Amino acid sequence: MPRNQSFYFFTKEDPDYQVKGSRDPLALQVLWQQQGKKLLPYLSTVSSNVHDFQILCLAYYFYEREPDAQFISFFLRFEQLMAYARYLSPIAKGGFNGIEAVRKRLSEKTRISVSNTAEDNILSNQRIYGIWGKYSRPFRDIGFLHQPDFREVFDDKINQTQENKNILAAVKKILHQRKCYFTEEELGFCQQLFIITKKERQFYRKNILLVNQPDAYQNRLFHFLNSNSHPDTLNLYPFIRAFKKTIPKEDIHFHQTLNEIIATEQIISPVNHIFRYLQTKPIWEKTELLKDKYIDQCKYDSGYRFSPDNEANRIKNNLAETLQKNNWDLILELIKKNEEVTEWRGGSPWISVNKNLLEVHHAEGGFKNPDYDPKKNYSNGYFIDSYLRLFNQIMNHTN
Repeated sequence: MPRNQSFYFFTKEDPDYQVKGSRDPLALQVLWQQQGKKLLPYLSTVSSNVHDFQILCLAYYFYEREPDAQFISFFLRFEQLMAYARYLSPIAKGGFNGIEAVRKRLSEKTRISVSNTAEDNILSNQRIYGIWGKYSRPFRDIGFLHQPDFREVFDDKINQTQENKNILAAVKKILHQRKCYFTEEELGFCQQLFIITKKERQFYRKNILLVNQPDAYQNRLFHFLNSNSHPDTLNLYPFIRAFKKTIPKEDIHFHQTLNEIIATEQIISPVNHIFRYLQTKPIWEKTELLKDKYIDQCKYDSGYRFSPDNEANRIKNNLAETLQKNNWDLILELIKKNEEVTEWRGGSPWISVNKNLLEVHHAEGGFKNPDYDPKKNYSNGYFIDSYLRLFNQIMNHTN
């Protein structure tokens, strides 16, 4: 593909790393995912709760044979069982996908049914929107099942659990019955599975927070967090700058990787804000857009340009150049990009141009943030926010 056409090249998004149900009119997600995976290769935006990884581990452990065509059906039943136990548990506090259905059913019924039928699903599409859809790819990439101590860790866990006989009886139902019923007392026994044993915590530390690669950037992030105080919630730019200060100057490639996370965000976040702002009105006139102060407020040039040695970098450089154009030409470029994206996806453009008018056909997701400052504000966490939450849960024993 000629270099001047790289603006319209789109890499297919990995469905396991998307936020399910999200819409990305300019195909920007793949750019920040590609950059973020250089730092955190296995996590995703939504893989941020250790108990979800724990439920997957337990499901594979209890299945007691190589995963086959029946495993996902078993897992979805097991996820339902664990969702009810999780709701009742003071240990695994906090929300999870499906909590509203779980709350409603526990308040209405004395017996809870578990199956693969639509009436027992805890989500409209449990496979896509539940743990399997959010965690199966990171779980596989991390390689939990290939760890030599996997069975030892969970054997030890079950042996330490006071109600292990009752728990095993509940799991046996899930394994062998297509539809089964549980009392609240039976569900209560399963709460104990959410206790994280010492061996289990070490297992998660070794396999989630660290990676088995020489001098991996993720491992250096772990040691930075483990040696320094840090906020519970991420503020991307100050966080990366603080991290950079701990890296030797001669480690040029690592500094470049972190600089490129900041530069990528300072390109794609303003672009996204401008496009989303256009969605807030059905009709725009060229004259009002040319002098629109909010678009001017969103435009930014970090001064960073990427080495044009791959398609993603060439796209980012073109987007950076687009942000420097007058408002009308900038918008025309974004509309053309959206046309390319929607054609590739088999849909219709969200915005069209009719002489000197813009016509907005798709307003969902439109917004204006009057306080937006592209120098300070960001839209994407590059998986660092997921990592921070997991770090706090595993190392600080928070749930």
